[in-house]
Amino acid sequence: MDLTQVEGILGLASTALGATGKAVSTVEAIKNLMSSEKKLDNDKAATLLNTLAVELTAANMMNVNLSTGLKELSQQLKSQNEFEKDKARYELFQTGQNDLVYKLKEEMAEGQPMHFICPVCLNSDKQISFISGEGDYKRCQKDKKHMFRFKNTPLDLPPSGRWHSRL
Repeated sequence: MDLTQVEGILGLASTALGATGKAVSTVEAIKNLMSSEKKLDNDKAATLLNTLAVELTAANMMNVNLSTGLKELSQQLKSQNEFEKDKARYELFQTGQNDLVYKLKEEMAEGQPMHFICPVCLNSDKQISFISGEGDYKRCQKDKKHMFRFKNTPLDLPPSGRWHSRL
């Protein structure tokens, strides 16, 4: 969750309260004008009513924006909570070649086959991306550059001595 969004929503709420306060002051001015023993000034009453309409419209628009912002923030919090709950199903696992990946906890499998997920995608992108492949080297399904070594079989090296992919 972005703290800037929360600050923006709080600022909008404060502005909406200020606009509502202005409308309340205008209503009080209209009441005072109507209850005055002096002759009713129609021009002043019309001006105050127009001012009230503008202030109420502004307050309403701010409330709509505030409501939209709160809904978006609520959805983000829900998504973040779901991600954290899903992330808690995994534990850090060290492969036979000392690469670190996340492995599904056995007690959390819930009928799923045992699998590994990419730590890079999990920590930087907040996504659960499976690691797959045959043999010693396995790759992230989302980003093939994320490769993990599970056993000690060297990669095929060309005569130049530089690594190349078998893809």
